[in-house]
Amino acid sequence: MLRSLFASVVALAVLSGAAAEPASGSDGGPLLAELFTSQGCSSCPPAETLFAELADDPGLVTIEWHVDYWDSLNYGGSRWKDPFSSSANTARQRAYNSVLRGTSAVYTPQGVVGGQAEFVGSRRSELAAARKAIGQPSVRLTIGARSVSVSGTGRGNVIFVRLLDRQETRVTGGENSGRLLRGRHIALERRQLGRFGGKPATFALPALGPGETCAIFVQQDTAG
Repeated sequence: MLRSLFASVVALAVLSGAAAEPASGSDGGPLLAELFTSQGCSSCPPAETLFAELADDPGLVTIEWHVDYWDSLNYGGSRWKDPFSSSANTARQRAYNSVLRGTSAVYTPQGVVGGQAEFVGSRRSELAAARKAIGQPSVRLTIGARSVSVSGTGRGNVIFVRLLDRQETRVTGGENSGRLLRGRHIALERRQLGRFGGKPATFALPALGPGETCAIFVQQDTAG
């Protein structure tokens, strides 16, 4: 089960085959803004455009999680399999909905801020309201060249998400057939670096490849 997010920080350096360059954390740091989306959903491009803009907001860390339940949709005699979709991303979304909405039913585009509030992912006003409604992180993260240091009063799993910084995809089937879709911070991999138990700790960071960045956050429990 997913619970409230404690802290999040992003390393925005893109270094071929190397870890991100140093980025210092701060108390009351950025909030995690997650978008559950699909290249097969015609309602999702406006949300992806909004989140691409939000990727440059210093108060947020954005992640695009591409879900897989649109991959089998036949629309107008064609379908589109999102190359970034995964069942693990769908499981994460279902876990959020079980906690935040009391149902395992899902929809796209769906946004989640701070692990605590959900909203229609294309609605800027709902995002703004969600940001005001949730508490600030109680954990501090500081990213070094090859490690991340964690301190603060919270406890939880330290999660690393490998992200594709920018991507353009020409869709040739399904509801978005013929459209050029642009994504930012697309999730490629999620792994647990370790467990933060309330005492200062340091965790090694995986290397990043060309065009990649990463998000690191602490969350009480994780899905999938």
